[in-house]
Amino acid sequence: MDDTPPDPRATYRAVRDELVAALRSIDEATAGAIVPACPAWSVKDVASHLSGLNAELLADVAGPLGSDEATARQVADRASLSLSEVLDEWNSLDAALHRRFGENLDRATALLADLVVHVYDLEELLAQPTVAAAAATPMSAHRYIPLLQDRVADVTQTALTITLDDGSHWPAPDADMVNAVAVDTSAHRFLRGVAGRLTRADVEAFTWSADPSDILDRAWNQYGPFRT
Repeated sequence: MDDTPPDPRATYRAVRDELVAALRSIDEATAGAIVPACPAWSVKDVASHLSGLNAELLADVAGPLGSDEATARQVADRASLSLSEVLDEWNSLDAALHRRFGENLDRATALLADLVVHVYDLEELLAQPTVAAAAATPMSAHRYIPLLQDRVADVTQTALTITLDDGSHWPAPDADMVNAVAVDTSAHRFLRGVAGRLTRADVEAFTWSADPSDILDRAWNQYGPFRT
C-alpha cells in the first residue's frame, strides 16, 4: 500500500482542470449569475479571484492576498475580460506557478484549499462534476485545522480536538488548558463550516463534547461571519 501523501500541486491542477472544463461549457447569462455562497460575486468573479490570486502570487504583490481588499482587486482587475479570457489567463499561469512552488507544499496546499472551497460554492449554482474536488476535500480541510486550533486557543483559551470522517484525528496542540472541547464531523462539513459557508446552526449540529458557544462566538470562522 502506498502511504505517500498526495502532491497538492498535482491535486490543484486536477481540480482546476475539472472546474475550467465545467466553466467553459456555461453560457454568458450563467457566467453573470450571482453565486449564493459569495453574494457579492458572479460565477465569472469567482474565476477572476482564482486566476487573480495566482497572478498576484507570481507578481510578488505585497500583503495578504486573501484579504477582502485583495480579492476585490483581483476581481476588479478582470472586470473587462470575458469568462473565457479569465480561464485562459488562469491556465497560462500553470507552468510558472508550478516552478514557483518548488517544494513549498504549504503554499500549494493553501491555494488548493481556497480552490476547493470555491468549487463547492459554484456547485450550489452549476451542474458540474466535482470528482477531483471531492478527492481533495480532506487535504483542504486539514489545511484549516491547525489554524483553527491556534485561533481557538489564543482567543478562548480552549484546547480544541478535531476528528474527521476521513480517519484523521487532531489532538489539541496544548492539552494543558483549563477548557477542552472536541468536535467530530465530516471533512466536507468542516471545510464548508470553517470557511463561513454554513449557518451557525449547521456548525452547532456537529458532534461537540461540550457547549461550543464561546468558540463559535469568537474564533470559529476563517473568513467572515456565518452564512445566513
